[in-house]
Amino acid sequence: MGRNEPCWCGSNNKWKKCHMGRQAMKPFSPFEVEADWRRRGQKGYCSHSLDGTGCANGIVKSHTLQRRGGLSAIAEGKSVVMTVKPQSMRAMIDHEGRPPPVEIGIGKASVFPGFCGHHDDAIFKPVEGKDVALDADDAMLFAYRAIAYERFTKAVHVENTMVQRQMDRGQPLPIQQAIQRQCHITLAGAKRSLAEIDAVMKEYPARLDGGSHAGFHHLAYRFDGVLPLVASGAFMPELAIDGTLLQRLARGTAAFEQLTLTISSYAGRSVAVFGWIGPDDGASAAYVDAFDAVPDADKADAIMQMAFEQLENIYFRPSWWNGLPTPQRAHLRERVHAGVATNQRTPGVYSPSKPPLATAGIVERTRS
Repeated sequence: MGRNEPCWCGSNNKWKKCHMGRQAMKPFSPFEVEADWRRRGQKGYCSHSLDGTGCANGIVKSHTLQRRGGLSAIAEGKSVVMTVKPQSMRAMIDHEGRPPPVEIGIGKASVFPGFCGHHDDAIFKPVEGKDVALDADDAMLFAYRAIAYERFTKAVHVENTMVQRQMDRGQPLPIQQAIQRQCHITLAGAKRSLAEIDAVMKEYPARLDGGSHAGFHHLAYRFDGVLPLVASGAFMPELAIDGTLLQRLARGTAAFEQLTLTISSYAGRSVAVFGWIGPDDGASAAYVDAFDAVPDADKADAIMQMAFEQLENIYFRPSWWNGLPTPQRAHLRERVHAGVATNQRTPGVYSPSKPPLATAGIVERTRS
């Protein structure tokens, strides 16, 4: 093809500045992806004011889960917890994309550069104290922080996928084409996911600044003890906990509902808070209805299973994990990868663990 023609890969660059001579280039190193991912993961912005309006005190490493009471309640030794989040490309390679949980200090756990110092302190102060009310005000703060975290990780993923398009360097043309096709599919999905969550996240600042709960819904529980896990994040509910199909992801052009889940602890008792902006009879509502139907005696076990399957931003007590029977650890690691092409979710997604992952009673339930 001509030097100045648009490259065949769809990058919108001229061929001479893209794939011309690509097979003769220095082979790509997967560690280049990791370096780019880490660099972008450190470059933040304020989720509450992307244009900087009202921001002050610089971008900070915001905890999605409070360090005191939440993370510290499950930490052991030198303030250490465990996480399923991959910590390095080497771990991904050594374990064929499925690295085992690793220990991490609570100072580094759950942080992301997603707010300026002013907004991080002013907005989330009500849920950083010794206790929470579990009303709509507190629930919306949990949901906003969870959705902001997911938006940040998806934005990093979109940009990092651009770097992955360099993985065909030094490869013959057929392999270049195969890699570019896969990258095109991955990038298209990542961009749509980012657009979906952007549409939801922009709904929060106006409600918080105006003190309005319009269109916001939540379901929250307070347990009578501390669960060995904390978590914060958002997901698109696909299958309810009873196996009911709620929305078929990656199909059609309709917007997908986003549901947030935060699990933390206050005053020696864990809380689990679902939140969403949208209809009160849509996919998110059906998802929490199905969870609400689980017997109260099984809810602690069920919420633990749910966190492993739906969220990546989860942290748990090391002795709890190490004390689980080997089959249970294997099952939870499998749930971490549920929903990917090679491990589709299936109906009947919940059944009580034997023994239960956690046991705790419900002492409070709120809904709006």
